[in-house]
Amino acid sequence: MITAVLGGMPMFWPGLLLSLVPAALLNRPVGRLLRAHWAVGFVLLLGLGGVVVATLLPEALRLSEDAVRHCTVDGGRPRSPYELLHVRHIELKLATYAPVGFAAALAGTRRRAAVALLAAAALPFTVSAVHYALPVIGRPCDVQDVWDGVQGVVLGAAVGLVAGPAARALRARARVA
Repeated sequence: MITAVLGGMPMFWPGLLLSLVPAALLNRPVGRLLRAHWAVGFVLLLGLGGVVVATLLPEALRLSEDAVRHCTVDGGRPRSPYELLHVRHIELKLATYAPVGFAAALAGTRRRAAVALLAAAALPFTVSAVHYALPVIGRPCDVQDVWDGVQGVVLGAAVGLVAGPAARALRARARVA
């Protein structure tokens, strides 16, 4: 299923490879801004690049000329754990937003982490607003996409909140030994 989804986005892999360039060049300044390790900056920038490539580029190489500006708001809801584990087409949405939530949770101070997590949670709303404002890219504005994006951010943040203290403890033990 993921292969079929990515097959409809011919610019996904080239766009993701191109997002490696700013991630490689700007990871240290972003890491310093977050007061976190440079790898956190790299994951954040690469995750943002993935979001842009997967959600904001046109679905096909041709731009939609007959796009209609609309936003579907009915039927949107958080997905149940069962759906998260068994619905194949949302895996890409979760995987797209999870690195952003993961990196935001690893920001250095609690205040910076809180601000980064709020910004990460706002990202799916921003993407849907862009879909609504720019119908020419051929992406529909759908509240279910917002829910899926927020759940991806939350999932990534939960992993980051667990992994961060564990990684710091391992690093402290390695310094002592």
